[in-house]
Amino acid sequence: MKNSVIKRIFALSISAALLTANLTGCAGKTDDTATEVVDTSIDVKTSTPEVKTMSISSNFAATVEADSEVTVMPKVGGEVTSKNFEVGDHVNAGDLLFTIDDESAKISLAQAQAGVSSAEAGVKSAESSQAYAQISAIDTMGTLSTTEQQYANSVDSANASVAAAANSLENAKNSSDLAAKNVDDLDDDIHDAKKDKKKYKRIIDDYYAASSDENREKVLEGTGFTSISDVESAYESAKDDLEKLEDSKDSTSNSKSSAANSVEDAESNYYTAQESAEHAQQQLDDFRNYKKNTTIASTANSLQSAESSVASSKASLDQANASLDNAKLALEYTQVTAPVSGTITAINVSLHNTTSTGASAYVIQSDAKNKIVFYVTEDTANNMKVGNSAIVTKGDEKYDAKITQINTSIDSSKGLFKVEASLVGSDNLTTGTDVMISTVTRESDNVLTVPVTAVYYEGEQAFVYKNNNGVAEKTNVSTGITDDYNVEVTDGLKNTDEIIVSYSSQLTDGSEIKASSSTAVSKGSTEEAAE
Repeated sequence: MKNSVIKRIFALSISAALLTANLTGCAGKTDDTATEVVDTSIDVKTSTPEVKTMSISSNFAATVEADSEVTVMPKVGGEVTSKNFEVGDHVNAGDLLFTIDDESAKISLAQAQAGVSSAEAGVKSAESSQAYAQISAIDTMGTLSTTEQQYANSVDSANASVAAAANSLENAKNSSDLAAKNVDDLDDDIHDAKKDKKKYKRIIDDYYAASSDENREKVLEGTGFTSISDVESAYESAKDDLEKLEDSKDSTSNSKSSAANSVEDAESNYYTAQESAEHAQQQLDDFRNYKKNTTIASTANSLQSAESSVASSKASLDQANASLDNAKLALEYTQVTAPVSGTITAINVSLHNTTSTGASAYVIQSDAKNKIVFYVTEDTANNMKVGNSAIVTKGDEKYDAKITQINTSIDSSKGLFKVEASLVGSDNLTTGTDVMISTVTRESDNVLTVPVTAVYYEGEQAFVYKNNNGVAEKTNVSTGITDDYNVEVTDGLKNTDEIIVSYSSQLTDGSEIKASSSTAVSKGSTEEAAE
């Protein structure tokens, strides 16, 4: 990625330099000409991935040995149910020599097929649960968003109520102040009497508003009164005096009292609105800090669990398919055929008697005078097949051959697995001659492939560039077999994707491109270095 960024910066620097040069060259001219726009898009060829069979052949050092006889050993044990040929008979490669009771193998095959069906149902169920979990997650996230918006709206509404209550309180206070001013405009006597009344009233209110006896005593301190009853008496006297002095001013006093009550009501409404706003804000904060986060975590856990269940189900399906393949092989192994053409020299099995795995059953004197012997690793032995074609090379001469035997046990002297091949149509090689043999060691049928020129690497991560409406889009892929021409893509692409197949060191994610279609070079196999 770092190299890609450097290349991109370098390309931009060149473009900037070219543009500066053009502008400088044009500065001395008197005529007005349009600045030429430099096309920096990259010419590429594109194609879609191809589905084909890929195989890899490997070269091995081999030796020509005398092929005097071949021992036929069954790969499964059981009762011999049919037996063909006798000692001295001639057989051709592929002739049925004998059969082993296949009832157990058929039962195992049926069980394996049932296991595959069950595993496939498990995958479908897990995928269905995953789809439901995804839909539920979308619904849950939508509900969370709606609920959060509702709480936020409640906060806004509560704050608006606080503002309205504050305005009402301010208006009530103004009205109360106005009423007090009207009373203050009375003549001095009336004013003095009212002041006395208010003074006594304040002492009484403070006294009864105090929360303890001690506070009540503090209220009386400095007032000249020793008890609240004296204050109350003085208050009543002042009140009587005031009423006598201004019967005409009762309405003014009543207005002041009403205004004071309005202030109290407004204050109560204001405090209530504040409490409601605080409660609404607390609900929103609690939702965001607890309910929302908990729900998101639970939803993510459900999605992860559903994904893990799908992966586990697919692994079970892979295991069931492997068991099915083994069951099919076990059934095939009940039909024991001649691996080579030749004359039977010994038969060690008899009808209705039991034979065991690896026991010598038939011995065949091969028609071929020589065999090609070489040794391979366990992984290669497991991927090779009896009957595969091979090419034997001696100097400039090449000979056709077929794989005739792949040993299932390791050769202790070599630490490898012995493989034998026989020449087809000729036998011009001398015993003891060293040769090279090439045969298929890996094969993938009907796989998605792209040209090797389309694949780039960052460390061990392979990626290609797709054509996204004239822009190169970097896409990570997983790969399998690779030969001189093609790369098997196991994940990351579809056969409808348009990919860039021409190599360019200037390509980066987001590069502008000009694409032309291309036919990818196809080749079925290649040769690897000798093991």
